Amino acid sequence: MAKPEGKTEFFYNDNGLVAIGSPVKLQILNLLREEPRSFDEIVKFTAKAKSTISVHLNNLRSCELVEENIDPEDRRRKVYSLTSRYMGCSQEPFIERYRNLLEKAPEYGNDRFCFAEILLHALYFGFEAYGIDNAPIVKTIGSDLGRSISPIFESETFEELLREIGNFLEFQGKCRVITLVNIPALQIEDDFKARSIPVIGKPFCTLREGIIEGILRGKFEKEYRVTEIECYGSGHEHCLFKITI
Repeated sequence: MAKPEGKTEFFYNDNGLVAIGSPVKLQILNLLREEPRSFDEIVKFTAKAKSTISVHLNNLRSCELVEENIDPEDRRRKVYSLTSRYMGCSQEPFIERYRNLLEKAPEYGNDRFCFAEILLHALYFGFEAYGIDNAPIVKTIGSDLGRSISPIFESETFEELLREIGNFLEFQGKCRVITLVNIPALQIEDDFKARSIPVIGKPFCTLREGIIEGILRGKFEKEYRVTEIECYGSGHEHCLFKITI
């Protein structure tokens, strides 16, 4: 894991959004995003003095981003875990894709569906243009929305639910969805996205990713994870959302 330098990251707890700019604190937080760690593991990873790490951990605890617990297998050892969620970070502004989208907007101004999609794209590229990576919070919002609508789905098995989600996405998104039960995954072919999304070298559809994940989690109360592994934004001719538990 590379050491974060010269950027701010945003974490959310029950008190709201907390911005962290200290490289050492970010090293600690990003390590704890993987799994809880002992004090000695954190010291080894950061290569900092124990006194320095102790000060940073106490500060992170006071911000309610991290909690300290006693290791049940060794009561002399302290274990630290994340009590907040990563929500995004500052980045170098990239305005070219935003400008290109704004130039295309008049072309779709008389089509309500297409213009609604343009609005979503403008939010994504607009944050990017003004120096913020907002993908994590967009996925979280999508997951919240997915959970909220999960009661409308009637399926009782995973395979049935996957097909029902596909039908829902086709109806709401004017797209074609292929259900790949054996992978499992949903493959989405969307003519509008094919025409309007530039190839940006990475997956783009974090909101839809979150919605699918939220429906699955809300329906079955299991920790499903949905990852878009292929996308129009990464140069593919479809979007492919892989599902794991």
